[in-house]
Amino acid sequence: MRRTSWITVGPLLSLGLLAGCRESAVSPIEVPAIAAPAPMSLAPADRPSLQLAGGLPDSAAADFVVGPRGGAFYTGNHAVVFPAQSICDPATSGYGPAVWDAPCTTLQTPLRVHAEVRRKDGRTWIDFTPSLRFAPSNNPARWVWMMMYTPEARGATGDLSRFNVLWAQQIGGATVDETPLDASMRTYVDTWMGTSMRRIKHFSGYVASSGRACNPDVEQCGGGSPP
Repeated sequence: MRRTSWITVGPLLSLGLLAGCRESAVSPIEVPAIAAPAPMSLAPADRPSLQLAGGLPDSAAADFVVGPRGGAFYTGNHAVVFPAQSICDPATSGYGPAVWDAPCTTLQTPLRVHAEVRRKDGRTWIDFTPSLRFAPSNNPARWVWMMMYTPEARGATGDLSRFNVLWAQQIGGATVDETPLDASMRTYVDTWMGTSMRRIKHFSGYVASSGRACNPDVEQCGGGSPP
């Protein structure tokens, strides 16, 4: 069973519903071939805006239900935001790098998602099941976004790579920078509020980064391509 890793804690609660419509397959948005973490001022204007306050424990398990209308859900100190009609129906969509940008029939019924949140090796992780991919779009308002509480980012200047949000096959596993494959998945860092956020195309694994990340263009990462 495939997972997703970036850490948080506490019960998940719905923050609201986001409007949107189904779109067909598109090519990745045209941005630089490799995109290092950037200040939040460079993030797309249509990104979601949520406040992450922190203060909750570092480990927990939680469940939430998301449907075709989407919504924003807290996972402890962190959050994930689904526009309406943004989740591919897992019964028919397929899963894997070959289909990240393929058209899909979007989910039309409620789906329960389980999250495991952990602090491990000085990093923040969350692991999601079941495996999901998200409807492709060139419109940032139609992207699924993940937001992570990274209080160490407050007041940071210069290189923001230590606040990168990376893919990981499992909690504690090898991390992968996906931006060489599509730079629209770069991380944006709010050095005032202490948060990091990025687009995600699928639920496998994500982690608030520290240290080296694997480059899938030049080496095998975590036993192969993302599941």
